[in-house]
Amino acid sequence: MMNEQGVIFNSNGKQLVAIEHVPEAFHRGQFKKGVIIVVGGPQTRVGSHRLFVYLARALAKKGVTVFRFDYNGAGDSEGAISTFTDIQNDIDAAIQTFQQRHSDITELALWGLCDAASAILLYLNERPKKAKIKQIFLVNPWVRQTQTQAKTYLRSYYIKRFFSKSFWQKLLTGKVKTKSALTDIQNFHQQSRTSNDINKKENFVTQMLRGLNQFSGTCDIFLSGNDLTADEFKLLIKSNKHWRQAMARATINKQTIDHADHTFSQRDKQSQLIKLISEAIVK
Repeated sequence: MMNEQGVIFNSNGKQLVAIEHVPEAFHRGQFKKGVIIVVGGPQTRVGSHRLFVYLARALAKKGVTVFRFDYNGAGDSEGAISTFTDIQNDIDAAIQTFQQRHSDITELALWGLCDAASAILLYLNERPKKAKIKQIFLVNPWVRQTQTQAKTYLRSYYIKRFFSKSFWQKLLTGKVKTKSALTDIQNFHQQSRTSNDINKKENFVTQMLRGLNQFSGTCDIFLSGNDLTADEFKLLIKSNKHWRQAMARATINKQTIDHADHTFSQRDKQSQLIKLISEAIVK
């Protein structure tokens, strides 16, 4: 059993809405851990296929208090819609609200999917001294750049299509526009050869890396096996030595969930993700 209740809090003069999942007192006393689920656009605190709801309830049953909220302009929260690069104040407001409501919780984790995972690292880059944040969960982090996007499409999309029987069937029956496909491939090839050195150019991916390097707690990264966003993150690690060095740290754990899509729409893959997260938190 657990208690689920709405919470209204303030961020930069805007009213934000959250749902809090509080375990029974017996379970809550066992772990003293809390998780804040950061939402990525254009989702709400429910999550695609109700993923955030199922995750929060599963963790609460394990004795973990969970707080999932709509950032500025999303869902039921006030304001104009924000991008993931501009929600760090909302994340901070959620953390402060959570800590005020649960001063007994000594270990706090942040959880995010896609650009919400990126937003978490951007937050840690801006505010690296949040002592109670001991753990972060990054699921299919968004690291979109021109060069890595092009390489990812060439390697993960077009090469797979060329080896697909259905692609050749469509090509031979005229269902694939050959000229358009060849133009796309040529454009991606040119983009993949452009310079996109994140160490020389300040961008959000650089800031994400800095946030990761400044974080001293445990970082669990989960990647989908059938997702271009996850493939681009893998390519970034492979092609950039600074990301490779960061990922080699003992405090960072990376797992791939085979055949899962970006939002874990398949129930068995969703259950697998929730199980792995639960095990990583309650240990």
